[in-house]
Amino acid sequence: MNQRSLVYKALALTLAGAIVFLGGCKADEIPAPEGYVDIDTNLEDVDDTVTPEEDLHLAEAVPYVEPEAGETEEEPEAEVEEEPEEEYLVGYMTEKEWKERHTGSASYIWEPTVIISIFVDEEEDLWTEEEKQQMLKTCRIAYDFVADTMKEEYDTETNLIYDWEEDPELAYSIRVYEEIPAYVTTKQEHYMDGLELEWVGQVPYRELCQKYNTSSVAFLYMIPHEGCSYSSMHFVEDGDQIWNEGCLLYLQDMYSPTYEYETPTVFAHELLHLFGAEDFYDSAEVFSKETYDTLAEVCSDDIMLRTFTKINGVYTTFPDEVYGEISPVTAYLLGIGDEDVVADMPDLVRTEAACFPGSMTDRPF
Repeated sequence: MNQRSLVYKALALTLAGAIVFLGGCKADEIPAPEGYVDIDTNLEDVDDTVTPEEDLHLAEAVPYVEPEAGETEEEPEAEVEEEPEEEYLVGYMTEKEWKERHTGSASYIWEPTVIISIFVDEEEDLWTEEEKQQMLKTCRIAYDFVADTMKEEYDTETNLIYDWEEDPELAYSIRVYEEIPAYVTTKQEHYMDGLELEWVGQVPYRELCQKYNTSSVAFLYMIPHEGCSYSSMHFVEDGDQIWNEGCLLYLQDMYSPTYEYETPTVFAHELLHLFGAEDFYDSAEVFSKETYDTLAEVCSDDIMLRTFTKINGVYTTFPDEVYGEISPVTAYLLGIGDEDVVADMPDLVRTEAACFPGSMTDRPF
């Protein structure tokens, strides 16, 4: 055998040994490369008593590294959005500005006025649909009378927005668990003011004012039994107190021997109060006796003097029409005409149209 054959034989033995060595190594004895994560796929070794929630592995939190000196972490500047100017009511940017006017919520009779009806259901006395229709019929007669008279007698256009059949958003029902008294006494009136404030807070009067493009709004508080209707008016010195002007209107007239439905004359009388009209009967005790005597003479047919009459000594009302008129004196108090008509009644002179002078502490009730 030559030297080359000896070399070849040595190489063959070496190669065979290497093959035997590699074949005897197990895969798990070979170190894994750095950073490699081995996944065990041997399902027989899985502990099936471990729930998925217990088998969760939380990632390690990355520790906070203090930035080196000179390095600052800049936070993006937050964009400051300018709040849009919100119009509280048409023509008034804030509630404060709105309530700084002297007229109360119902401003002038020649301005469009949203009139919102609130039907008050008591615990044992609920409104029926028939009764609601009766109140709507009475409203239509009364408010048509006001609109027609102001147009024909005083060349003044009115727009009283009240018909809840045309717009259901103009009427709401509110349930109370107490009985509203048939006659609200002096002591009860401020309590009723608080109740009315709660009721008003539940209706979207701002949205309705925006809908009809006006800032004049009034409220009808409908009570489902007999009583003596009256109005809550705003006086100049009240500030933002008693701001929401409205009429408490009863289904039936407590003074009627038969408790007949409240009349259109009463509805018109109470509505005019909200725009500045005064009571002309002497039991109101606001003006001097001389003024009441003069009113009884020059305003004998005015609906602010009386809402009924007596025929042969019998209390008589008119269910399908308005009894009386709107005299020039009432028109003046509404802001129409000059003060010549009250020249003999200085108590009635107004420094500002359609506004009640005085304050809550000055009221006779």
